[in-house]
Amino acid sequence: MAIFIPDAPRVRAHFFYFSKSRLNRPSPTAFWATLVAIFFPIGIAASAKAQAPFEDRAATMSHSEQPAHLPAVSPPSQLPANCAGPSVPFYQPGSFADVLNRLDAAEAELRLLRSQNAPQMGATGVSLIAYQPPFNGSPEPRDPTPSGEKILPHVKREEFPTYRITGFTQLDGAWYSQDQNNIATVGDAQDGVGFRRVRLAFVGNAAEFTSYMVEVDFVAAGRPSLFDVWAEQGNLPILGAVRVGQYLQPFSVDAMSGFRNLPFLERSLPFLAFVPFRRVGVMSSNISEDQRTTWANSVFKTGGFNNAPLGDSRFATDIGDKGGYSYSGRMTHLVYYDDAAEDRYLWHLGGAYDFSSLGQNTARGSGTPGNAGGGPAPFYQTKVLPEFGPVGYPENSFNFGSAVNGTPIFIDSGKYAATSFNLYGLETVAQAGAWSLQAEWMGTSVNSVVGPIFYHGGYVEMMYRLTGETRPYDKKLGALKNVIPFTDFISLRPGGITGWGAWEVAARLSYVDINNPDKLKGHYYNSAANTFTSTTGDVGNGRLTDTTVGVAWFLNAHAKLQFNWIHYMLDNKKTGFSDADLFVTRAQVDF
Repeated sequence: MAIFIPDAPRVRAHFFYFSKSRLNRPSPTAFWATLVAIFFPIGIAASAKAQAPFEDRAATMSHSEQPAHLPAVSPPSQLPANCAGPSVPFYQPGSFADVLNRLDAAEAELRLLRSQNAPQMGATGVSLIAYQPPFNGSPEPRDPTPSGEKILPHVKREEFPTYRITGFTQLDGAWYSQDQNNIATVGDAQDGVGFRRVRLAFVGNAAEFTSYMVEVDFVAAGRPSLFDVWAEQGNLPILGAVRVGQYLQPFSVDAMSGFRNLPFLERSLPFLAFVPFRRVGVMSSNISEDQRTTWANSVFKTGGFNNAPLGDSRFATDIGDKGGYSYSGRMTHLVYYDDAAEDRYLWHLGGAYDFSSLGQNTARGSGTPGNAGGGPAPFYQTKVLPEFGPVGYPENSFNFGSAVNGTPIFIDSGKYAATSFNLYGLETVAQAGAWSLQAEWMGTSVNSVVGPIFYHGGYVEMMYRLTGETRPYDKKLGALKNVIPFTDFISLRPGGITGWGAWEVAARLSYVDINNPDKLKGHYYNSAANTFTSTTGDVGNGRLTDTTVGVAWFLNAHAKLQFNWIHYMLDNKKTGFSDADLFVTRAQVDF
Protein backbone atom coordinates (compact mmCIF):
# COMPACT_ATOMS: atom_id res chain seq x y z
CA MET A 1 0.00 0.00 0.00
CA ALA A 2 1.45 3.36 -1.03
CA ILE A 3 1.32 6.26 1.46
CA PHE A 4 1.65 9.89 0.33
CA ILE A 5 3.72 12.05 2.69
CA PRO A 6 3.39 15.78 2.04
CA ASP A 7 6.35 18.15 2.01
CA ALA A 8 8.87 15.34 1.57
CA PRO A 9 11.79 17.77 0.84
CA ARG A 10 11.39 19.31 4.28
CA VAL A 11 11.53 15.84 5.86
CA ARG A 12 14.64 15.00 3.92
CA ALA A 13 16.15 18.33 4.99
CA HIS A 14 15.57 17.53 8.63
CA PHE A 15 17.23 14.13 8.30
CA PHE A 16 20.08 15.66 6.34
CA TYR A 17 20.50 18.23 9.05
CA PHE A 18 20.88 15.88 12.00
CA SER A 19 22.75 13.24 10.06
CA LYS A 20 25.42 15.55 8.61
CA SER A 21 25.81 18.05 11.36
CA ARG A 22 26.79 17.82 14.97
CA LEU A 23 28.88 14.75 14.28
CA ASN A 24 25.82 12.54 13.60
CA ARG A 25 24.24 13.39 16.95
CA PRO A 26 20.65 14.22 16.11
CA SER A 27 19.02 17.21 17.62
CA PRO A 28 16.11 16.26 19.89
CA THR A 29 14.02 19.03 18.46
CA ALA A 30 14.73 17.92 14.90
CA PHE A 31 14.05 14.28 15.78
CA TRP A 32 10.58 14.91 17.29
CA ALA A 33 9.71 17.36 14.52
CA THR A 34 10.58 14.74 11.93
CA LEU A 35 8.42 12.05 13.53
CA VAL A 36 5.49 14.42 13.87
CA ALA A 37 5.87 15.44 10.22
CA ILE A 38 5.73 11.76 9.21
CA PHE A 39 2.93 10.45 11.45
CA PHE A 40 0.69 13.51 11.65
CA PRO A 41 -0.81 13.22 8.10
CA ILE A 42 -1.03 9.40 8.44
CA GLY A 43 -2.88 9.67 11.75
CA ILE A 44 -5.33 12.24 10.39
CA ALA A 45 -6.21 10.04 7.39
CA ALA A 46 -6.54 6.85 9.45
CA SER A 47 -8.61 8.58 12.11
CA ALA A 48 -11.03 9.94 9.55
CA LYS A 49 -11.46 6.51 7.98
CA ALA A 50 -12.02 4.79 11.31
CA GLN A 51 -14.13 7.50 12.91
CA ALA A 52 -17.46 5.65 12.88
CA PRO A 53 -16.33 2.33 14.40
CA PHE A 54 -14.17 4.07 17.01
CA GLU A 55 -17.04 6.33 18.01
CA ASP A 56 -19.28 3.26 18.44
CA ARG A 57 -16.60 1.49 20.41
CA ALA A 58 -15.96 4.56 22.57
CA ALA A 59 -19.63 4.64 23.46
CA THR A 60 -19.69 1.01 24.58
CA MET A 61 -16.23 0.48 26.05
CA SER A 62 -15.78 1.46 29.67
CA HIS A 63 -12.50 2.12 31.33
CA SER A 64 -12.97 -1.03 33.46
CA GLU A 65 -13.10 -3.22 30.34
CA GLN A 66 -9.41 -2.72 29.68
CA PRO A 67 -7.21 -5.64 30.81
CA ALA A 68 -6.03 -5.12 34.36
CA HIS A 69 -2.33 -5.36 33.54
CA LEU A 70 -2.47 -2.64 30.83
CA PRO A 71 -1.77 0.98 31.82
CA ALA A 72 -4.78 3.21 32.00
CA VAL A 73 -5.15 5.23 28.80
CA SER A 74 -7.03 8.50 28.84
CA PRO A 75 -8.32 10.19 25.69
CA PRO A 76 -6.05 13.06 24.65
CA SER A 77 -7.25 16.61 24.28
CA GLN A 78 -8.96 17.76 21.12
CA LEU A 79 -6.84 18.92 18.19
CA PRO A 80 -5.95 22.62 18.03
CA ALA A 81 -8.46 24.77 16.31
CA ASN A 82 -6.09 25.59 13.46
CA CYS A 83 -5.50 21.88 12.70
CA ALA A 84 -7.00 20.78 9.41
CA GLY A 85 -9.12 17.66 9.13
CA PRO A 86 -12.31 16.36 10.71
CA SER A 87 -12.94 16.46 14.40
CA VAL A 88 -12.37 12.97 15.85
CA PRO A 89 -13.26 12.71 19.54
CA PHE A 90 -11.33 9.46 20.20
CA TYR A 91 -7.50 9.24 20.40
CA GLN A 92 -6.41 11.99 18.02
CA PRO A 93 -2.65 12.11 17.30
CA GLY A 94 -1.61 15.58 18.26
CA SER A 95 1.91 14.63 19.33
CA PHE A 96 4.22 11.66 19.45
CA ALA A 97 2.81 10.78 22.88
CA ASP A 98 -0.63 10.76 21.30
CA VAL A 99 0.65 8.32 18.68
CA LEU A 100 1.84 5.98 21.43
CA ASN A 101 -1.51 6.34 23.18
CA ARG A 102 -3.25 5.43 19.97
CA LEU A 103 -1.16 2.28 19.59
CA ASP A 104 -1.94 1.30 23.18
CA ALA A 105 -5.64 1.92 22.59
CA ALA A 106 -5.62 -0.23 19.45
CA GLU A 107 -3.89 -3.01 21.37
CA ALA A 108 -6.46 -2.73 24.17
CA GLU A 109 -9.21 -2.94 21.57
CA LEU A 110 -7.71 -6.12 20.11
CA ARG A 111 -7.33 -7.68 23.55
CA LEU A 112 -10.93 -6.88 24.43
CA LEU A 113 -12.24 -8.46 21.21
CA ARG A 114 -10.24 -11.60 21.96
CA SER A 115 -11.54 -11.82 25.50
CA GLN A 116 -15.16 -11.51 24.34
CA ASN A 117 -14.89 -14.60 22.14
CA ALA A 118 -14.53 -18.14 23.54
CA PRO A 119 -11.11 -19.55 22.74
CA GLN A 120 -11.06 -21.84 19.75
CA MET A 121 -9.88 -25.28 20.70
CA GLY A 122 -8.06 -27.74 18.53
CA ALA A 123 -8.77 -31.48 18.32
CA THR A 124 -6.43 -32.05 21.23
CA GLY A 125 -8.22 -29.55 23.44
CA VAL A 126 -5.32 -27.01 23.34
CA SER A 127 -6.14 -23.36 22.63
CA LEU A 128 -5.28 -22.22 19.13
CA ILE A 129 -4.80 -18.56 20.16
CA ALA A 130 -1.24 -17.51 19.46
CA TYR A 131 1.22 -16.75 22.21
CA GLN A 132 1.69 -13.01 22.88
CA PRO A 133 4.88 -11.34 24.09
CA PRO A 134 5.03 -9.59 27.49
CA PHE A 135 3.71 -6.03 27.67
CA ASN A 136 6.05 -3.18 28.67
CA GLY A 137 8.80 -5.54 29.68
CA SER A 138 6.57 -7.54 32.03
CA PRO A 139 8.27 -10.87 32.88
CA GLU A 140 4.94 -12.80 32.66
CA PRO A 141 3.33 -13.71 29.33
CA ARG A 142 -0.17 -12.44 28.75
CA ASP A 143 -2.97 -14.88 29.43
CA PRO A 144 -4.56 -15.73 26.04
CA THR A 145 -7.91 -16.81 27.53
CA PRO A 146 -10.26 -15.17 30.03
CA SER A 147 -10.36 -18.35 32.11
CA GLY A 148 -6.65 -18.31 32.79
CA GLU A 149 -5.88 -21.38 30.67
CA LYS A 150 -2.18 -21.74 30.03
CA ILE A 151 -0.70 -22.40 26.64
CA LEU A 152 0.91 -25.83 26.58
CA PRO A 153 4.33 -25.90 24.95
CA HIS A 154 3.48 -29.32 23.47
CA VAL A 155 0.67 -31.88 23.45
CA LYS A 156 1.30 -34.90 25.63
CA ARG A 157 1.10 -38.04 23.55
CA GLU A 158 -1.22 -40.80 24.70
CA GLU A 159 0.62 -43.74 26.18
CA PHE A 160 0.05 -47.15 24.60
CA PRO A 161 -1.11 -49.81 24.99
CA THR A 162 -4.49 -48.86 26.47
CA TYR A 163 -7.19 -51.21 27.71
CA ARG A 164 -10.59 -51.32 29.33
CA ILE A 165 -12.64 -54.21 30.67
CA THR A 166 -16.14 -54.83 29.36
CA GLY A 167 -18.64 -57.66 29.45
CA PHE A 168 -22.19 -58.69 30.25
CA THR A 169 -24.26 -61.40 31.92
CA GLN A 170 -27.63 -62.82 30.83
CA LEU A 171 -29.67 -64.96 33.22
CA ASP A 172 -32.62 -66.74 31.54
CA GLY A 173 -35.67 -68.66 32.68
CA ALA A 174 -37.92 -70.81 30.43
CA TRP A 175 -41.34 -72.48 30.74
CA TYR A 176 -42.66 -74.70 27.90
CA SER A 177 -46.14 -75.72 26.85
CA GLN A 178 -46.29 -78.37 24.05
CA ASP A 179 -49.01 -80.39 22.43
CA GLN A 180 -48.58 -84.15 22.30
CA ASN A 181 -47.46 -84.30 18.68
CA ASN A 182 -44.80 -81.66 19.35
CA ILE A 183 -43.48 -83.68 22.30
CA ALA A 184 -43.37 -86.81 20.13
CA THR A 185 -41.56 -84.93 17.34
CA VAL A 186 -38.92 -82.80 19.06
CA GLY A 187 -38.86 -84.21 22.60
CA ASP A 188 -40.24 -83.17 25.95
CA ALA A 189 -38.74 -79.73 26.53
CA GLN A 190 -37.92 -79.14 30.17
CA ASP A 191 -38.47 -75.93 32.08
CA GLY A 192 -35.28 -74.46 33.41
CA VAL A 193 -33.17 -71.55 34.51
CA GLY A 194 -29.55 -70.81 33.71
CA PHE A 195 -27.02 -68.32 32.43
CA ARG A 196 -27.24 -67.90 28.68
CA ARG A 197 -24.06 -65.85 28.40
CA VAL A 198 -21.36 -64.66 30.81
CA ARG A 199 -18.71 -62.77 28.89
CA LEU A 200 -15.60 -60.87 29.79
CA ALA A 201 -13.55 -58.89 27.30
CA PHE A 202 -10.49 -56.67 27.13
CA VAL A 203 -10.54 -54.01 24.42
CA GLY A 204 -8.13 -51.20 23.70
CA ASN A 205 -5.42 -49.80 21.45
CA ALA A 206 -1.92 -51.09 21.00
CA ALA A 207 -1.06 -47.92 19.04
CA GLU A 208 -2.89 -44.91 17.67
CA PHE A 209 -4.60 -46.87 14.86
CA THR A 210 -4.09 -50.43 16.12
CA SER A 211 -6.95 -51.83 18.20
CA TYR A 212 -7.63 -55.23 19.70
CA MET A 213 -10.25 -57.31 21.50
CA VAL A 214 -10.05 -60.51 23.54
CA GLU A 215 -13.42 -61.94 24.60
CA VAL A 216 -14.30 -65.23 26.31
CA ASP A 217 -17.59 -66.76 27.39
CA PHE A 218 -17.85 -68.90 30.51
CA VAL A 219 -21.18 -70.58 29.65
CA ALA A 220 -20.86 -71.73 26.02
CA ALA A 221 -19.43 -75.12 25.09
CA GLY A 222 -15.81 -75.16 26.21
CA ARG A 223 -16.43 -73.20 29.43
CA PRO A 224 -14.71 -70.87 28.62
CA SER A 225 -14.88 -70.52 24.85
CA LEU A 226 -13.18 -67.99 22.62
CA PHE A 227 -15.48 -65.50 20.93
CA ASP A 228 -14.20 -62.21 19.49
CA VAL A 229 -10.40 -62.37 19.51
CA TRP A 230 -8.81 -60.06 16.96
CA ALA A 231 -6.42 -57.23 16.16
CA GLU A 232 -7.24 -54.42 13.73
CA GLN A 233 -5.21 -51.80 11.89
CA GLY A 234 -7.26 -48.74 10.97
CA ASN A 235 -6.87 -45.55 8.95
CA LEU A 236 -5.68 -47.38 5.83
CA PRO A 237 -6.23 -45.99 2.32
CA ILE A 238 -9.06 -47.71 0.37
CA LEU A 239 -9.21 -50.68 2.77
CA GLY A 240 -10.22 -48.58 5.78
CA ALA A 241 -9.58 -51.06 8.60
CA VAL A 242 -8.09 -54.55 8.36
CA ARG A 243 -8.96 -57.10 11.06
CA VAL A 244 -7.22 -60.43 11.71
CA GLY A 245 -8.46 -63.10 14.12
CA GLN A 246 -11.86 -64.52 15.07
CA TYR A 247 -14.77 -62.13 14.58
CA LEU A 248 -18.38 -61.81 13.36
CA GLN A 249 -18.50 -62.41 9.62
CA PRO A 250 -20.05 -59.51 7.67
CA PHE A 251 -23.44 -61.03 6.92
CA SER A 252 -26.89 -59.99 8.22
CA VAL A 253 -27.93 -56.94 10.22
CA ASP A 254 -29.19 -59.38 12.86
CA ALA A 255 -25.60 -60.57 13.37
CA MET A 256 -24.15 -57.06 13.50
CA SER A 257 -26.57 -55.90 16.20
CA GLY A 258 -24.70 -57.62 19.02
CA PHE A 259 -26.22 -59.85 21.70
CA ARG A 260 -26.54 -57.11 24.29
CA ASN A 261 -28.54 -54.93 21.85
CA LEU A 262 -31.22 -57.44 20.81
CA PRO A 263 -34.88 -56.39 21.17
CA PHE A 264 -35.74 -60.08 21.76
CA LEU A 265 -33.95 -62.74 23.76
CA GLU A 266 -32.43 -64.33 20.64
CA ARG A 267 -31.89 -63.59 16.98
CA SER A 268 -34.28 -64.72 14.25
CA LEU A 269 -34.84 -68.22 12.83
CA PRO A 270 -33.04 -67.59 9.48
CA PHE A 271 -29.99 -66.29 11.31
CA LEU A 272 -29.91 -69.42 13.49
CA ALA A 273 -30.34 -71.63 10.41
CA PHE A 274 -27.97 -70.18 7.80
CA VAL A 275 -25.32 -67.68 8.99
CA PRO A 276 -21.70 -68.88 9.52
CA PHE A 277 -21.22 -66.20 12.22
CA ARG A 278 -17.81 -66.26 13.99
CA ARG A 279 -14.82 -67.63 12.11
CA VAL A 280 -11.06 -67.12 11.89
CA GLY A 281 -10.02 -64.94 8.97
CA VAL A 282 -9.01 -61.53 7.58
CA MET A 283 -11.50 -58.74 6.95
CA SER A 284 -11.41 -55.20 5.57
CA SER A 285 -14.21 -52.72 6.29
CA ASN A 286 -14.81 -49.09 5.42
CA ILE A 287 -17.40 -46.29 5.35
CA SER A 288 -17.94 -43.50 2.84
CA GLU A 289 -17.04 -39.88 3.65
CA ASP A 290 -20.70 -38.92 4.06
CA GLN A 291 -21.15 -41.91 6.41
CA ARG A 292 -24.06 -43.20 4.36
CA THR A 293 -22.51 -46.32 2.80
CA THR A 294 -20.59 -49.17 4.45
CA TRP A 295 -18.91 -52.22 2.98
CA ALA A 296 -16.94 -55.14 4.36
CA ASN A 297 -15.18 -58.13 2.81
CA SER A 298 -13.86 -61.16 4.66
CA VAL A 299 -11.93 -64.31 3.80
CA PHE A 300 -12.07 -67.01 6.46
CA LYS A 301 -11.88 -70.70 7.28
CA THR A 302 -15.26 -72.37 6.87
CA GLY A 303 -15.32 -74.99 9.58
CA GLY A 304 -16.76 -74.42 13.01
CA PHE A 305 -16.75 -76.87 15.90
CA ASN A 306 -15.90 -80.34 14.48
CA ASN A 307 -15.94 -78.82 10.97
CA ALA A 308 -19.61 -77.85 11.23
CA PRO A 309 -20.21 -75.21 8.51
CA LEU A 310 -22.55 -73.00 10.59
CA GLY A 311 -22.63 -71.38 14.00
CA ASP A 312 -19.70 -70.23 16.15
CA SER A 313 -16.20 -71.63 16.02
CA ARG A 314 -15.96 -71.90 19.81
CA PHE A 315 -12.25 -72.73 19.93
CA ALA A 316 -11.13 -70.48 17.04
CA THR A 317 -9.61 -73.52 15.36
CA ASP A 318 -10.13 -75.16 11.96
CA ILE A 319 -8.19 -78.25 10.90
CA GLY A 320 -8.33 -79.87 7.47
CA ASP A 321 -6.38 -79.81 4.24
CA LYS A 322 -9.33 -80.25 1.88
CA GLY A 323 -11.41 -77.17 1.09
CA GLY A 324 -12.62 -75.13 4.01
CA TYR A 325 -12.17 -71.57 2.66
CA SER A 326 -14.92 -68.97 2.47
CA TYR A 327 -15.73 -65.42 1.43
CA SER A 328 -18.38 -63.14 2.91
CA GLY A 329 -19.27 -59.57 1.95
CA ARG A 330 -21.90 -57.06 3.04
CA MET A 331 -22.88 -53.57 1.87
CA THR A 332 -25.39 -51.15 3.38
CA HIS A 333 -26.64 -47.72 2.38
CA LEU A 334 -28.68 -45.10 4.23
CA VAL A 335 -31.29 -44.18 1.65
CA TYR A 336 -32.67 -41.58 4.03
CA TYR A 337 -31.15 -40.06 7.14
CA ASP A 338 -32.28 -36.90 8.93
CA ASP A 339 -29.03 -35.30 10.09
CA ALA A 340 -30.83 -32.70 12.19
CA ALA A 341 -32.67 -35.41 14.15
CA GLU A 342 -29.61 -37.69 14.33
CA ASP A 343 -30.86 -41.30 14.50
CA ARG A 344 -34.58 -40.65 14.91
CA TYR A 345 -35.48 -40.84 11.22
CA LEU A 346 -33.67 -43.20 8.85
CA TRP A 347 -34.09 -45.88 6.20
CA HIS A 348 -31.34 -48.40 5.54
CA LEU A 349 -31.05 -51.01 2.76
CA GLY A 350 -28.40 -53.71 2.54
CA GLY A 351 -27.31 -56.91 0.90
CA ALA A 352 -24.86 -59.69 1.69
CA TYR A 353 -23.30 -62.72 0.00
CA ASP A 354 -21.34 -65.69 1.31
CA PHE A 355 -19.58 -68.50 -0.54
CA SER A 356 -18.22 -71.34 1.55
CA SER A 357 -16.17 -74.27 0.36
CA LEU A 358 -16.84 -77.06 2.84
CA GLY A 359 -13.79 -78.59 4.50
CA GLN A 360 -12.59 -82.01 5.50
CA ASN A 361 -10.01 -83.34 7.91
CA THR A 362 -8.48 -86.28 6.03
CA ALA A 363 -6.03 -87.31 8.75
CA ARG A 364 -6.30 -90.96 9.82
CA GLY A 365 -8.54 -91.37 12.84
CA SER A 366 -10.05 -87.89 12.53
CA GLY A 367 -13.65 -89.03 12.03
CA THR A 368 -16.15 -90.44 14.47
CA PRO A 369 -14.57 -92.07 17.57
CA GLY A 370 -13.50 -95.62 16.72
CA ASN A 371 -12.97 -94.79 13.05
CA ALA A 372 -9.87 -96.48 11.62
CA GLY A 373 -9.95 -94.69 8.29
CA GLY A 374 -9.95 -91.02 7.48
CA GLY A 375 -12.69 -88.56 8.34
CA PRO A 376 -15.89 -88.41 6.34
CA ALA A 377 -16.21 -86.29 3.20
CA PRO A 378 -17.13 -82.61 3.53
CA PHE A 379 -20.72 -82.24 4.70
CA TYR A 380 -23.52 -79.75 5.20
CA GLN A 381 -25.92 -79.67 8.14
CA THR A 382 -28.10 -77.02 9.74
CA LYS A 383 -29.97 -77.33 13.04
CA VAL A 384 -32.54 -74.79 14.21
CA LEU A 385 -33.35 -74.18 17.85
CA PRO A 386 -36.34 -72.10 18.90
CA GLU A 387 -35.62 -68.37 19.14
CA PHE A 388 -34.36 -69.01 22.62
CA GLY A 389 -30.93 -70.10 23.77
CA PRO A 390 -29.97 -73.58 24.89
CA VAL A 391 -30.69 -73.63 28.61
CA GLY A 392 -28.98 -76.85 29.70
CA TYR A 393 -25.64 -78.33 28.68
CA PRO A 394 -24.74 -77.02 25.22
CA GLU A 395 -21.35 -78.74 25.27
CA ASN A 396 -23.15 -82.10 25.15
CA SER A 397 -24.47 -82.59 21.63
CA PHE A 398 -27.73 -84.43 21.06
CA ASN A 399 -29.83 -85.49 18.09
CA PHE A 400 -33.15 -84.34 16.75
CA GLY A 401 -36.03 -85.68 18.85
CA SER A 402 -34.20 -85.51 22.17
CA ALA A 403 -34.40 -82.80 24.83
CA VAL A 404 -32.30 -84.56 27.43
CA ASN A 405 -29.55 -81.91 27.47
CA GLY A 406 -31.68 -78.78 27.25
CA THR A 407 -33.66 -76.82 24.67
CA PRO A 408 -34.65 -79.23 21.86
CA ILE A 409 -33.89 -78.90 18.15
CA PHE A 410 -37.01 -78.08 16.10
CA ILE A 411 -35.55 -78.36 12.55
CA ASP A 412 -32.66 -80.54 11.31
CA SER A 413 -31.57 -80.81 7.68
CA GLY A 414 -29.57 -83.96 8.41
CA LYS A 415 -25.86 -84.38 7.69
CA TYR A 416 -25.15 -85.16 4.05
CA ALA A 417 -22.20 -84.97 1.67
CA ALA A 418 -21.73 -81.61 -0.06
CA THR A 419 -18.92 -79.50 -1.48
CA SER A 420 -20.00 -75.88 -0.97
CA PHE A 421 -22.91 -73.50 -0.48
CA ASN A 422 -23.93 -69.99 -1.60
CA LEU A 423 -25.80 -67.80 0.87
CA TYR A 424 -27.70 -64.64 -0.11
CA GLY A 425 -29.22 -61.98 2.13
CA LEU A 426 -31.35 -58.84 1.79
CA GLU A 427 -32.07 -56.50 4.70
CA THR A 428 -33.81 -53.26 5.61
CA VAL A 429 -33.98 -51.10 8.73
CA ALA A 430 -36.29 -48.13 9.23
CA GLN A 431 -36.83 -45.83 12.18
CA ALA A 432 -39.28 -43.00 12.82
CA GLY A 433 -38.99 -41.58 16.31
CA ALA A 434 -40.06 -44.23 18.82
CA TRP A 435 -40.90 -46.76 16.06
CA SER A 436 -38.33 -49.16 14.58
CA LEU A 437 -38.69 -51.82 11.88
CA GLN A 438 -36.20 -54.46 10.78
CA ALA A 439 -36.60 -57.24 8.19
CA GLU A 440 -34.42 -59.77 6.37
CA TRP A 441 -34.68 -62.56 3.84
CA MET A 442 -32.03 -65.26 3.38
CA GLY A 443 -31.63 -68.06 0.89
CA THR A 444 -28.93 -70.70 0.66
CA SER A 445 -28.12 -73.07 -2.19
CA VAL A 446 -26.16 -76.15 -1.14
CA ASN A 447 -24.10 -78.02 -3.75
CA SER A 448 -24.80 -81.58 -2.58
CA VAL A 449 -23.96 -84.97 -4.07
CA VAL A 450 -27.39 -85.02 -5.76
CA GLY A 451 -27.29 -81.44 -7.02
CA PRO A 452 -28.34 -78.03 -5.63
CA ILE A 453 -30.67 -77.95 -2.62
CA PHE A 454 -32.32 -74.64 -1.77
CA TYR A 455 -33.42 -73.46 1.70
CA HIS A 456 -34.86 -70.08 2.66
CA GLY A 457 -36.21 -68.05 5.56
CA GLY A 458 -37.04 -64.54 6.69
CA TYR A 459 -38.42 -62.34 9.43
CA VAL A 460 -39.97 -58.95 10.08
CA GLU A 461 -39.93 -57.29 13.49
CA MET A 462 -41.25 -54.01 14.87
CA MET A 463 -40.38 -52.18 18.10
CA TYR A 464 -42.04 -49.25 19.85
CA ARG A 465 -40.71 -47.31 22.86
CA LEU A 466 -43.56 -46.37 25.14
CA THR A 467 -41.36 -43.73 26.77
CA GLY A 468 -40.38 -42.10 23.46
CA GLU A 469 -36.69 -43.04 23.10
CA THR A 470 -34.98 -43.88 19.82
CA ARG A 471 -32.61 -46.77 19.30
CA PRO A 472 -29.16 -45.38 18.39
CA TYR A 473 -27.87 -46.36 14.94
CA ASP A 474 -24.25 -47.45 14.47
CA LYS A 475 -23.21 -46.04 11.08
CA LYS A 476 -20.02 -48.10 10.89
CA LEU A 477 -21.80 -51.42 11.52
CA GLY A 478 -25.07 -50.46 9.85
CA ALA A 479 -27.16 -51.71 12.79
CA LEU A 480 -29.34 -50.52 15.66
CA LYS A 481 -28.01 -50.46 19.21
CA ASN A 482 -29.50 -50.63 22.69
CA VAL A 483 -32.00 -48.16 24.07
CA ILE A 484 -30.65 -45.40 26.34
CA PRO A 485 -33.43 -44.21 28.67
CA PHE A 486 -34.27 -40.53 28.97
CA THR A 487 -34.38 -41.07 32.75
CA ASP A 488 -33.00 -43.96 34.78
CA PHE A 489 -35.17 -46.00 37.08
CA ILE A 490 -34.47 -44.66 40.56
CA SER A 491 -36.28 -46.20 43.53
CA LEU A 492 -34.41 -45.14 46.66
CA ARG A 493 -34.36 -41.36 46.54
CA PRO A 494 -36.39 -39.23 48.95
CA GLY A 495 -39.86 -38.57 47.61
CA GLY A 496 -40.29 -41.98 45.98
CA ILE A 497 -39.56 -43.15 42.45
CA THR A 498 -38.22 -40.30 40.33
CA GLY A 499 -37.68 -42.17 37.06
CA TRP A 500 -39.17 -45.14 35.22
CA GLY A 501 -36.36 -45.96 32.79
CA ALA A 502 -37.40 -46.88 29.22
CA TRP A 503 -40.10 -49.33 28.12
CA GLU A 504 -40.16 -51.07 24.73
CA VAL A 505 -42.72 -53.46 23.25
CA ALA A 506 -41.86 -55.59 20.21
CA ALA A 507 -43.35 -58.20 17.88
CA ARG A 508 -41.75 -60.52 15.31
CA LEU A 509 -42.85 -63.01 12.66
CA SER A 510 -40.14 -65.45 11.56
CA TYR A 511 -39.88 -68.62 9.46
CA VAL A 512 -37.46 -71.12 7.88
CA ASP A 513 -38.20 -73.75 5.24
CA ILE A 514 -35.75 -76.67 5.22
CA ASN A 515 -36.97 -79.61 3.16
CA ASN A 516 -34.65 -82.00 1.34
CA PRO A 517 -35.55 -83.72 -1.95
CA ASP A 518 -36.31 -87.44 -1.80
CA LYS A 519 -33.34 -88.20 -4.04
CA LEU A 520 -31.04 -87.35 -1.11
CA LYS A 521 -32.08 -90.60 0.64
CA GLY A 522 -29.12 -92.96 0.89
CA HIS A 523 -26.66 -90.06 1.14
CA TYR A 524 -27.10 -89.08 4.81
CA TYR A 525 -24.31 -89.72 7.27
CA ASN A 526 -24.17 -93.13 8.94
CA SER A 527 -22.15 -92.61 12.13
CA ALA A 528 -21.67 -96.33 12.80
CA ALA A 529 -20.05 -96.97 9.42
CA ASN A 530 -18.60 -93.47 9.01
CA THR A 531 -20.13 -93.31 5.54
CA PHE A 532 -22.87 -91.33 3.79
CA THR A 533 -25.30 -94.20 3.19
CA SER A 534 -28.16 -93.57 5.63
CA THR A 535 -31.77 -93.11 4.44
CA THR A 536 -33.20 -91.62 7.65
CA GLY A 537 -31.47 -88.28 7.88
CA ASP A 538 -34.53 -86.25 6.88
CA VAL A 539 -36.63 -86.88 10.01
CA GLY A 540 -36.07 -83.30 11.12
CA ASN A 541 -37.00 -81.68 7.79
CA GLY A 542 -39.91 -79.25 7.70
CA ARG A 543 -41.06 -75.67 8.02
CA LEU A 544 -41.01 -73.74 11.29
CA THR A 545 -42.94 -70.50 11.79
CA ASP A 546 -43.10 -68.58 15.03
CA THR A 547 -44.54 -65.37 16.39
CA THR A 548 -42.92 -63.52 19.28
CA VAL A 549 -44.32 -60.79 21.49
CA GLY A 550 -41.93 -59.15 23.90
CA VAL A 551 -41.53 -56.35 26.40
CA ALA A 552 -38.26 -54.89 27.68
CA TRP A 553 -37.71 -52.62 30.65
CA PHE A 554 -34.45 -50.66 30.48
CA LEU A 555 -33.68 -49.62 34.05
CA ASN A 556 -30.73 -47.60 32.75
CA ALA A 557 -28.23 -47.72 29.91
CA HIS A 558 -26.60 -50.90 31.30
CA ALA A 559 -29.37 -53.02 32.82
CA LYS A 560 -32.63 -54.40 31.42
CA LEU A 561 -35.31 -57.01 32.10
CA GLN A 562 -37.04 -58.83 29.22
CA PHE A 563 -40.03 -61.10 28.73
CA ASN A 564 -40.91 -62.99 25.49
CA TRP A 565 -43.87 -65.15 24.59
CA ILE A 566 -42.98 -67.31 21.58
CA HIS A 567 -45.59 -69.39 19.76
CA TYR A 568 -44.18 -72.13 17.47
CA MET A 569 -45.96 -73.73 14.53
CA LEU A 570 -43.98 -76.71 13.25
CA ASP A 571 -44.85 -78.61 10.09
CA ASN A 572 -42.59 -81.66 10.18
CA LYS A 573 -42.08 -83.68 7.02
CA LYS A 574 -42.72 -86.98 8.84
CA THR A 575 -45.09 -86.23 11.73
CA GLY A 576 -47.07 -83.27 10.40
CA PHE A 577 -48.26 -80.15 12.23
CA SER A 578 -47.68 -79.38 15.92
CA ASP A 579 -47.38 -76.28 18.05
CA ALA A 580 -45.78 -75.14 21.30
CA ASP A 581 -45.54 -72.06 23.47
CA LEU A 582 -42.47 -70.81 25.27
CA PHE A 583 -42.46 -68.17 28.01
CA VAL A 584 -38.99 -66.81 28.72
CA THR A 585 -37.41 -64.10 30.86
CA ARG A 586 -33.99 -62.49 30.99
CA ALA A 587 -32.09 -60.25 33.37
CA GLN A 588 -29.10 -58.56 31.70
CA VAL A 589 -26.34 -56.32 33.01
CA ASP A 590 -23.49 -55.05 30.84
CA PHE A 591 -20.47 -52.97 31.76
